[in-house]
Amino acid sequence: MKNIAKKQKQRKLNAEARAGLLFASPFIIGLVVLTAFPFLASLYFSFTNYNMKSAPTFLGLKNYIIMFTNDSLFWPSMWNTFVHVLISVPLNLVFSLMLALLLNNRVKGINIYRTVYYLPNVVSMVAMSLLWLWMFQPGFGLINQFLGPIYRLLGAEPIGWLSDPSTSKLSIALMGLWTCGGSMVIYLAQLQDIPKDLYESADIDGAGMWSRLFKITLPLMTPSIFYNVVMSIISGFQVFMQAFIMTNGGPARSTYYYGYYLYDKAFKDGQMGYASAMAWILLIITLIVTMIFFAFSKKWVFYMSGENG
Repeated sequence: MKNIAKKQKQRKLNAEARAGLLFASPFIIGLVVLTAFPFLASLYFSFTNYNMKSAPTFLGLKNYIIMFTNDSLFWPSMWNTFVHVLISVPLNLVFSLMLALLLNNRVKGINIYRTVYYLPNVVSMVAMSLLWLWMFQPGFGLINQFLGPIYRLLGAEPIGWLSDPSTSKLSIALMGLWTCGGSMVIYLAQLQDIPKDLYESADIDGAGMWSRLFKITLPLMTPSIFYNVVMSIISGFQVFMQAFIMTNGGPARSTYYYGYYLYDKAFKDGQMGYASAMAWILLIITLIVTMIFFAFSKKWVFYMSGENG
């Protein structure tokens, strides 16, 4: 009887396992076909000369050697991307954090304000880029129209924004602030998770607003700050669409980012093997920078349990 019951239980478990695999099969098939296979294929293509018209020819490390030693656009595009990351990540961090602190107050209609600030995240990048392209127009753009009195007061010329190599990277980074609502939501969730009795104890001890901010709020928000910084770095290294639509990589290739150069190599020049090598270099650089942040996170990220990251 025990053996019969054991076999019936085993058959039931097997049936449940098959049912589970059946329901999970769309995701598993998508993961293998649309993610794992292209991922491994790109690694193979990175060692080949492949133009998508003929069979790939194995080259070994030649693509990587050319990239680092004989490519006049590799280092400038990488530099442009690093500058973009260095500008956009701190801007996004400060602005979204300030916005979350403001929207954490309990006032009438606060949910409407939170929704309004989050809405740009659901707008397509194409529509957003076209909108900001108009706003950044030097002559009739909304930003220069708004700053007109300041220009006249200072006797200065209107800023060229996207048409000026000295301000084009900053312009695209400023445009990114419009979508900081995603980071803001994460900060809000962390803010509302901070125990209120900590603030009550601080009030009893006579702590002021700035003391509460720097001694309680910011230290307990470091997990979400760490997460948002890492995600901002990853997305910053992948910047492409804004420059593609708004500047075409200009002016003077000042917004010719690494992702843009990769796109040109793959789909304009037809050098898919070389572009695959570029993609893997980007992955390695992003991974290294992320791992460095993870290593240093143990010194400044604090969790509610009292443990460091």
